[in-house]
Amino acid sequence: MADDADIANDYINNEVSRALARLRQATSATPGLKFCAECEEEIPEARRKLGFKLCVQCAEESERRNSLFANY
Repeated sequence: MADDADIANDYINNEVSRALARLRQATSATPGLKFCAECEEEIPEARRKLGFKLCVQCAEESERRNSLFANY
């Protein structure tokens, strides 16, 4: 079972990865939000049209992380 330090490390690593992905997205030559802001996988067109910035898998992971750290 993970202790608080492991959870904090995982959280920090995820946040750094997300920040780097956002930076890559902002500086890429590709206009629009065609790629996920976290993993850089292509977002399906129907999902992009709805304004989503994350692919389904990253959105689910983000919601899971938010629920884990909601009490902090």
